[in-house]
Amino acid sequence: MPKIFQNKEKLVFHFVGDIGLNNTFCDPRNHDALKCNMAQLAEIFGDCDLRVGNWEAPLWGDGHVNLEKNPRIYTTVETANRILPLRLNVALLANNHVYDCLEKGFENTLRFFETNNIRYLGAGLSQVEARQPLILIIKGIKTALLNYVAPDTHPNISQESKVFLNILDYDRMLQEIKDLKSNSDIVIVNLHWGMELLQYPSSEQRTVARKAVEAGARIVACHHPHCLQGHETWENGHIFYSLGNFLFGGLSEWKKQEWPKFCSDTVLATCVVSKQKCEHIYTTYLKQKKTFLEIDRNCRREKKQNRLNRKLALDNRKYKNMYRRSLFFRKVVILPWFMIDVVYGLVGTLTKIRRIIAKTILS
Repeated sequence: MPKIFQNKEKLVFHFVGDIGLNNTFCDPRNHDALKCNMAQLAEIFGDCDLRVGNWEAPLWGDGHVNLEKNPRIYTTVETANRILPLRLNVALLANNHVYDCLEKGFENTLRFFETNNIRYLGAGLSQVEARQPLILIIKGIKTALLNYVAPDTHPNISQESKVFLNILDYDRMLQEIKDLKSNSDIVIVNLHWGMELLQYPSSEQRTVARKAVEAGARIVACHHPHCLQGHETWENGHIFYSLGNFLFGGLSEWKKQEWPKFCSDTVLATCVVSKQKCEHIYTTYLKQKKTFLEIDRNCRREKKQNRLNRKLALDNRKYKNMYRRSLFFRKVVILPWFMIDVVYGLVGTLTKIRRIIAKTILS
């Protein structure tokens, strides 16, 4: 480990994006390779003080699923065991799939974490538990983690459910960051938000993430778009607007590869953080190939990432115009292809569009 990582007054955090060990990952024929792959990556990544990832696929429950949610994803305990060599320390649960297997699946997921000494936050069996920050003392440094999910990601949890999520409310989040900063050394904020398959955050997201740093957060790490977005240093902190898919089996059980190619790009974000500021950022580029992650040494990856990063520095007017163009391309090209080829098929997509139009007219 480099000497800079051994400083007792600094902590080293590793962040990864969406972990969805569903579909092809659940095939027992892929289990040994997955376990070996995770062990190899852990050795390459090296030591850290805390490794954090968004746990997207709940463990299978009793056979019942959330019928209000589509698509749904899940994994099995046999599959989840194969990721243990990665040495994940914290699982983030404030996301839109945590309730896909209802209460039983949620309870099985928590049991898996507790059995394997993995901390978790962002969801719970009460509202108080869901909103509870994770407080850790690491090398004498008091570290607080927060985790929120935006309502427009559509978790679709019924009011009768016993499972609660920490739903993102901007004002409450900023106040909670300020409160934690007053009695903690480092505050980390994890947000599940954004537009799927879009490589830029909205102007509102950019503003809110920066306000979170101004309120006292040292790191703001985000996910949900299923692709990488830019990252930037802001005041004394650093913001990752989307870490993309880390491991994700897709959304359709009958297809092995279904994400656009740019969704296979992912990253391990290494952050060296002191009490005063985020000191250093290192990125390890990776690429998912079916159920396997490998280091991506293609020089174009860094250039592509730098282009995404530079866009974040645009002034508000230019950024909004750029975002509108990207959103238009997503709506007329990427999303229709995704719906036809991956989610609904041609007939299903046309039916879905017809229902949306009919609902709009009636309303």
